Amino acid sequence: MTSIELSTAALTTVNHISAMVAYWDRDQRCVFANESYRDWFGRDPEQMVGMTMKELLGPLYEKNLPYIQAVLLGEKQVFERRIPLPGGGFRDSIATYTPDIVGGVVHGFSVHVADVTALREREAALERTIRERDEALKEVLTLRGLLPICANCKSIRDDQGAWQPIEKYVADRTEASFTHGICPECRERLYPKPARTPDRP
Repeated sequence: MTSIELSTAALTTVNHISAMVAYWDRDQRCVFANESYRDWFGRDPEQMVGMTMKELLGPLYEKNLPYIQAVLLGEKQVFERRIPLPGGGFRDSIATYTPDIVGGVVHGFSVHVADVTALREREAALERTIRERDEALKEVLTLRGLLPICANCKSIRDDQGAWQPIEKYVADRTEASFTHGICPECRERLYPKPARTPDRP
């Protein structure tokens, strides 16, 4: 395969991937852009050549500027961004700016922007599921309705008809635990103070 054939094959491959791929010179002008820019920004690759990043990004440019400045200093940048679409809606993306360094000099940088919208939607759905599960678990752990309780020993009858001490019944169905003490009324009743006798002369 000749170098021309290899270049054509590489260009065809880059144009068929869903991620945006481009090369920008140190003046932030586009040298190359693949077909995905048409879907993301409504720009044909031919329109992109010679365009500045500020012209392409519009309001997003100021947000991306710190990353642009850093990559032009020779530092690779990876960051997330939500990109509005021309027809409405948006795409969540992960952008990678890679400096093109030759002889210690930055001549420009390549850009790779991957669509992670589906991943973010799945993450949001998972968070909703976990939140709903936690809310359902709290609901299960909440005692509701009428509880058959013994008027004498205070045991509770469960759904299977077995009688359980109130502490065990509550502990099995909630996150509560018990510590025991004695209230003033019971202490007075169980441990009455001895009657005082009058002092004798």
